[in-house]
Amino acid sequence: MNNRELPNEWRAYNTYDYVPVEEWSVGDDIELYSVNWDGKPHSPKGFDTDWTIYINAKAKTKSGAENNERDVCLILQVTSCEKDAFRVRFSPSAASIADYPDKVYGPVVAERLSHIRQHEQAAGYKPILRWNRNGAAIQLRAIQIQFVRAEDDSLAIQVKRLADGAVTDISSGPLFHAKPGVGTVANMKRKAESATHYFGLGEILHYNLTGKHNPETGTAKDECYGYQGFSQLDHNGAQVTCYNYDNLWYNQPEVFPRSVPYKEAFKATANVPLYLNAPFYIERASINERQQFLGVFLDNTGQSYFSFKNASRDKTAVDAGVQQGEFDCHYMFAEQAAGVLDAFTYLMGRGNLGAEAKIGPTLNDRATMPPKYIFGYFQAKYGFPGLLRPQGEQDPLKVYVEDIVEGYRQENIPIEGLGIDIDIQEDKKVFTIKDSFWSSGKAGEGLSVFDWAAQFNLQCQTNITPFIRADKAAYQPGDKAKKQYETAQGLIRNGYCVQNEGEANITKFRGPQNESDYPGLTYTRIGEVNYPDQHVLVLDYGINAQTAERDMIGAVVTDYGNPDAARFWGDQYAYLLKNGLGFVWQDMTVPDAMPHVEDGKNFADTESPRNQFGWSLTGEAPDDDRRRTNTFNWRSFHGQLHLTDPRFGDGRKTPFVELRNFHAYMLAKSTYEYGLAAHEELLKGYKRSYVICRSGYPGLQHYAGHWVGDNASTWHHLQATIPMLLNLGMSGLPIAGTDVGGFAPGEAPEDPGSTLFNDKRNRNHNPMVYDRLVLGAEDVDIGAICEQELMTRWIQAACLLPWMRNHYDAMKPYQEIYHYTSAVTAEGGRTFCDIMAAFIRFRVRWHHLLYDAMYQSTQIGVPVIQAMSLWEGDEEVFSESNRDILATQFFIDRSVLVAPILTRSPKDGAASYTVEKEIYFPKDAQGQAINWYRYNVLEDTVDIEHPFEGGKRIKVSADITELPLFVREGAIIPERHSQSDLKAAFKNIQVMDKFKQPLVLSVYPVGKQAAGDHQLYWDDGGVTRSAERDGVFSVIDIHQARQHAAAEGETQVISVTPRKYDYPLHEFIYFRIRSPQRSARRIAIGASRVDNMAASTDKLFSYQGEAACVDDNGNLWIKARTGQLSAGKPLTVSITL
Repeated sequence: MNNRELPNEWRAYNTYDYVPVEEWSVGDDIELYSVNWDGKPHSPKGFDTDWTIYINAKAKTKSGAENNERDVCLILQVTSCEKDAFRVRFSPSAASIADYPDKVYGPVVAERLSHIRQHEQAAGYKPILRWNRNGAAIQLRAIQIQFVRAEDDSLAIQVKRLADGAVTDISSGPLFHAKPGVGTVANMKRKAESATHYFGLGEILHYNLTGKHNPETGTAKDECYGYQGFSQLDHNGAQVTCYNYDNLWYNQPEVFPRSVPYKEAFKATANVPLYLNAPFYIERASINERQQFLGVFLDNTGQSYFSFKNASRDKTAVDAGVQQGEFDCHYMFAEQAAGVLDAFTYLMGRGNLGAEAKIGPTLNDRATMPPKYIFGYFQAKYGFPGLLRPQGEQDPLKVYVEDIVEGYRQENIPIEGLGIDIDIQEDKKVFTIKDSFWSSGKAGEGLSVFDWAAQFNLQCQTNITPFIRADKAAYQPGDKAKKQYETAQGLIRNGYCVQNEGEANITKFRGPQNESDYPGLTYTRIGEVNYPDQHVLVLDYGINAQTAERDMIGAVVTDYGNPDAARFWGDQYAYLLKNGLGFVWQDMTVPDAMPHVEDGKNFADTESPRNQFGWSLTGEAPDDDRRRTNTFNWRSFHGQLHLTDPRFGDGRKTPFVELRNFHAYMLAKSTYEYGLAAHEELLKGYKRSYVICRSGYPGLQHYAGHWVGDNASTWHHLQATIPMLLNLGMSGLPIAGTDVGGFAPGEAPEDPGSTLFNDKRNRNHNPMVYDRLVLGAEDVDIGAICEQELMTRWIQAACLLPWMRNHYDAMKPYQEIYHYTSAVTAEGGRTFCDIMAAFIRFRVRWHHLLYDAMYQSTQIGVPVIQAMSLWEGDEEVFSESNRDILATQFFIDRSVLVAPILTRSPKDGAASYTVEKEIYFPKDAQGQAINWYRYNVLEDTVDIEHPFEGGKRIKVSADITELPLFVREGAIIPERHSQSDLKAAFKNIQVMDKFKQPLVLSVYPVGKQAAGDHQLYWDDGGVTRSAERDGVFSVIDIHQARQHAAAEGETQVISVTPRKYDYPLHEFIYFRIRSPQRSARRIAIGASRVDNMAASTDKLFSYQGEAACVDDNGNLWIKARTGQLSAGKPLTVSITL
């Protein structure tokens, strides 16, 4: 490698490799062009027809040399007049309209925009175009888009707010770009002096662990690790890159900018890419003392960059750029952040616009409704030996599936299902089930692990990676006696896998060292070498904790952009579905091939492309351990892959560099449409299925949810959880979660900077401490468990998140909560398991609140859990003093405020593990102070006597049994309760629905407004797909109000009014009045007085008629019939106090 350099025209900005954000530039060392007006804008089809104008322009070099000028063309399109949305398309290689084909696949497609235009035209919305000497202006509903020709002929775009004339810059001009060709970059800059906050961007993490650096001695480890860190929700001041990446621990060293000293500290900042990085952000600004929100979606599926008023670039401006492909940018303007999400998900929508006016609400318009069981608690593990524990097997480190099911059953903890990792696969062959995961011990006989779990009303997901094993262990056509791996055989024979087409000066890439190891591939001879026609990636799972052997396979990957290949991929699920698989766990989705290490011991399948290509990041030999000459990180290498690009529907092949962030989207779409939906008849129990995917792109919500990848058991990973999930929600993805408790082992609790601790097998897995790039057979290492305080706080923080799965690496001995049997105090009594179990039961009790929130997401795009930046009516949320709390609390349905404890308790508070935190309690939508009541999860009680007043920031303490959770005055919370005589191994969500357990509407005291509302969504939970297919569901408005009459005094009236009623409620519905301080003088359902009083809630549940009771906490319960309920006939309950 020494002295081998790239050609002169190759630099960091135009290679196919990952470029750290600080090294991104369209700077002075390249041939740089600016875009200038050249002639009057025009609209060939007529602006009223397609809402589109085209601008002819000249791309001129900075030197101004005329012989270097080129013709370019830009598109300016109104995408929604009603939602104040428009689009700018620019490609450095586009000289005319013909160079901008319509997008037919992806988040925002031409067909949807056409439907929006037709729908809005029919509703009376019409953008008004006005030409002028210096450009054009287009008036929408609340804004005017101004395209201005500046004095230097550069293009400037502005938005004027019609209400007061306030101007927001979209492009200060000029557009900069490099000359067309490999690695073309494009950049747009916009002034943003009035902007205060930036949200979204997927799960990009803005984290700071406050280590101290001494310029002379470096950074002291004892000051860099531990629990002093903090996360931010807001990206103001950051520069980020959107580049989906397999980032174990969120700090793999190879992706850090060179400014970050290697192995110095945990520093997963916004500079570092994670698993799902969405090029969409929401800007909050205040102009003329009036706030506004701008949504920006840069629809580019390669690596993109943003600088949000970063001081090293321009602290008054936003830069946006792409490394490859088209600059296709959507803009949305709104008065509230929720309005931006409404517009964004509207553009990405899949529903039939106008259908609601004809037939009422429809499902899945903005996102796909998952089966209800998704909102349960799941347990997963990497390292299962099998389903059933063999007789005589005593090793406690070998955990079988039945061990986990029995452990949770004995503790009466209602798990919803299981995550079965790749352990299930026969020789790492995806879509297979090996012998030990069958009840008989032999494949195809007895029950599969999925059907076995279904006996306990548990749903299973299994790990499906895109890597299809293709070596002789899987596919050896010459061996007629061998059972061939049909998935690999079909991909190779049909040409459905990604081909080895080479790149640049390489015709094809070298394949396996030994052709005999891959006899199923086809080969082309060039010169003296046989090159495989299929591209082979190596997947290295590291050391198998069960076998102590390295798991490494060579695999091919499906070309998902090819419709036939995508259909073939979906068909592979049939075997698993027939054997009881409920839903899919889509892993390694970038795709995440592992590093190829050329140390002679762990050599994979081919020499590094560096050696083939004379490659290095800067054209010089690598100078630090992150980019060693003998190690190349294939997770970031692009050039070896060409994929069918489905975006334009023309079958073109595109280098993977332009599709990197899109790969997981294509994979999940193929799985959902061609696997789960196409083979619906094979699904057992629930015909509605779902995908939980590790990476993605905007629009993923139509096919999948997401978990935020391979985190670890540390407090800083817990602290990162909330802002990551909230920003994902503000990127249009409503279902997301983390591996609860951390997937990877963590650090020594008392000495986070140590390499080895306690038992010497407990190795610190922070790459900044231990060099995980040094691979070898000696690397069999076991990590520490998630310590009990951290595990308990994590369960509490996750109990109301959309997706909740406890998943851990094989290197840990356990992480199931029933193992945490230590008493909280030295005096004994309640254990950590007891506390965590109570929060799992609480999740089941409150799961319908999440289900209702998910329905709202399908209609208007709001996330299930909402960041405080989405709260309307209280601008104090955005004050500088409250900037920190944006990352530490959230709300659900404007009814529930959650502020999890995210920090370790001080040593002097260890007896009760008590922690204090500050919480901001918001005002209502009219800016009035409202009451927030603290809810106690373990006791299922609410403190009405000591409310917290809205508009204040208050310090609250919580011991280890408590989650700071508050319910708004007037709230109505749907609950599901189980009857005491219910016989089931697990009283989970599926059992609640299967046995029609009581639906209870928990009604909280009203405040100054004297009213409260909730909208209930009701269907069969996904047992059938009749809700989404045939509209068989109900949408019901629940309203409560306090009324005063001179004769009767104060009366509380609760009404249940269906908007749509096509899936009836149970025979009875229950009301729980959370006002124990006052007794009812009269209770009436409709006009009928209720006089039957039951002795307890159990007696009330079993009573065959309308009745009431008062529980031990003084809460009034009312049981009402629903038989007469219909869309035209509400149910009314009145309580005279």
